[in-house]
Amino acid sequence: MGIIELKNVSFDYESDNTLSRGVKNLSLTIEKGSFVVLLGHNGSGKSTLAKLLNGFLLPGEGDVFINGINTKEKERIFEIRTKVGLVFQNPDNQMVASIIEDDLAFGPENLGVPRDEIIKRVDWALDAVKMSEYRSGTPYKLSGGQKQRIAIAAILAMLPEILILDEATAMLDPRGRAEVMETAKRLNKENKMTVIHITHYMDEAIDADEVIVLNDGEIAIQGSPEFVFGHPEIIKEAGLELPTATKVAGLLREKGFDIPLVLRDEELAEAVCQLR
Repeated sequence: MGIIELKNVSFDYESDNTLSRGVKNLSLTIEKGSFVVLLGHNGSGKSTLAKLLNGFLLPGEGDVFINGINTKEKERIFEIRTKVGLVFQNPDNQMVASIIEDDLAFGPENLGVPRDEIIKRVDWALDAVKMSEYRSGTPYKLSGGQKQRIAIAAILAMLPEILILDEATAMLDPRGRAEVMETAKRLNKENKMTVIHITHYMDEAIDADEVIVLNDGEIAIQGSPEFVFGHPEIIKEAGLELPTATKVAGLLREKGFDIPLVLRDEELAEAVCQLR
């Protein structure tokens, strides 16, 4: 069993006596220490899945296991939420204090962590996101990318095993997006943290261990980035675009050029330079 296991999970939303499907009969395994990117158009079920993993939502059918714990075990839901940290789109909505180090201390304090341990966790979390120099400042003077890194640090201070970024780069400019992605990748590689990154930016998926594409609450395709983006017809049917380099390479192939499947701009440049 992986650190996350879904078995035939479905969830429906009810509004005005009408049911709309969030996710449908999902089964998947996510291994400990992996970096997984979840893609899908608006309404595909991405955020529903994130909330199911954190126990904010419970499946109508099937079961969700976090490190072997079923999220339906009500007496253990607090334990699950300490294992799964969830970062949302808008960092301003996740901040509770006017001083950055106080904001990071808020979560551990509510967990009953001793004061000396809280100080150690705050120091570590700020260092992990490269924001130690801002500890005594106010978050409202930070850039969007810096705020989101502080939001991640606030989750890290609670020592989760799994970090879920639910469209955490959606409201950021390119620089802010790059800052958050670099932080997530470093936490995955250096701290062996399991990271699930939910996004609609295709270029953020190319370095993932696994890519999962949702379409109307179901898994359309999953596998390595090379495998997933090697099926452009499925990507298109899911209402998504290919990474820029992959799309350009495909257009060149249509024109008769011998260009392989590429995911990155530098790979495309190298392939073009080798054309004769």
